[in-house]
Amino acid sequence: MQAEIGSQKDLGALVRRVRVRHGYTQRELAAALGTTQRYIYEVENGLPKRVDDDFHALLRKLGITLIAEIDDE
Repeated sequence: MQAEIGSQKDLGALVRRVRVRHGYTQRELAAALGTTQRYIYEVENGLPKRVDDDFHALLRKLGITLIAEIDDE
């Protein structure tokens, strides 16, 4: 699956879609990651205030890889 990410909300929508596809509730995913349900909620709604190891652990758990493309203009 590919998705174009242009904002925090786009990334959050992708996280939500993949979480549901894996059959996790927000609470189950949070427990598996050792974080809070509120953090998962904030990510899914484009509200995280930080991009840190927890954020990347969440993406890895769901199998999401971020790839940057650089326009050579």
